[in-house]
Amino acid sequence: MISRREGLERAFNNAWYHGAKWTFIFLPLIPLVMLATSLRRRFRPQNGFAALGVPVVVIGGLTAGGTGKTPTLIALARYLSGRGFRVGVVSRGYGRTTDDSSLLVSEEHTHEEVGDEPLLIKRSAPKAHVIVGKSRKKAAKSLIREFGTHVILSDDGLQHYDLPRDFEVAVIDADRGLGNGWLLPVGPLREPRERLSSVNFVLERNGSVESRALTYAPKRFISVKTQQTLTIDEARARFAGSSLVAATGLGQPAQFFTMLRHMGFEFTEVAVADHAVLPLSEIQASHDPEYIVVTAKDAVKMDKQACDNVWVIDVEAQLPESLMSSLEQLLDRVARN
Repeated sequence: MISRREGLERAFNNAWYHGAKWTFIFLPLIPLVMLATSLRRRFRPQNGFAALGVPVVVIGGLTAGGTGKTPTLIALARYLSGRGFRVGVVSRGYGRTTDDSSLLVSEEHTHEEVGDEPLLIKRSAPKAHVIVGKSRKKAAKSLIREFGTHVILSDDGLQHYDLPRDFEVAVIDADRGLGNGWLLPVGPLREPRERLSSVNFVLERNGSVESRALTYAPKRFISVKTQQTLTIDEARARFAGSSLVAATGLGQPAQFFTMLRHMGFEFTEVAVADHAVLPLSEIQASHDPEYIVVTAKDAVKMDKQACDNVWVIDVEAQLPESLMSSLEQLLDRVARN
C-alpha cells in the first residue's frame, strides 16, 4: 500500500519531470520564492579564501530529490583520505530523531540518531570525521578545532549560505535535467537555473561528456546479515531463475532499477519514499521473494537479524579527472598560503 508521502512524491515527480500540469496551481507563490532565494544570496556572508582556516567544498544540487550527491561526497572523502588529508564532513542529518545540536557520527549510531545519509557516509568513508547539526558552520568549526581537519566536505549544502565555501560542486541528473525548469513547488528547482553558472563544477550523473560525467561502478553484492560477499558474476548465478525483488527508498529509484537491468537481472520493483525504511515484512508477505536486493542507503536502516535473504549492492561513484584536478589545485593553493 502506498503511503501518503509516497503518493505525493510520485505526483510531484510526475508533474516536474513528465509534463503533468497540476503544480501550476502554485504559480502565485513563485514571486515569493524568487524573492526569498534572491535575498538569501544577496545577504549571505562575504568571506575570503579559506575563511574557516581550511578549504570548504560543498556538494549540492539545484533540484529536489536524488541526483548522486551522497555517492559523490563519499568518493571525494575516500580519495582525499587516501591522499593523507584529514577529512571532515558536515551534514544536516535529515530525518534524525535527536535534537538539532551537533553530534559526531560513529559507525555504531543508528539512522534514527544521525540520519541515513550521514551514517552511510561514515560507514563508507570511515577515516572521515562526520558531524550532523543544524548549523553546518558550527559543525565545521568543531571538526577543525577537535580533529585538525584539513578539508571540509558539506553534504547537500549548496543553499546553506551561512557556511563559507571555497569550491562548489553541483550534481545534476543528465537524464532528467532540470525538469520543467520552474522553482519549487511548481517545479523541482531550489534556485533559478542561472545558479549553475556560479558554481565551480557541474557534475552530470550519466552525462555524455566525460570531463564532467558521474558514473556508477557496481563492485559486489554483500549479505546484509552475514556480510558474505559475491562478485557480480556469482550474484548472477545465484539469483538466476529465482524470485528476486529490487527494493529501495531513493529519491530516484529508476536509477537503481535501470542499473540492475543493465547488469542482466530480472526482478520485481518496490519503491518507497526517499529516506523511508523498507517494509521488509510487507515485501516478504506480498512477493515471497527468494532474494531481495537493496542499496547501501537502504541497508543502513535495516535490522540485520531480519535480513536473511537481503543483499546490498556495493556501488562506487566514478568521478572525472577534471574534478579531482580542480580540487588538487585548491588544496595546493591552501598549502602555499
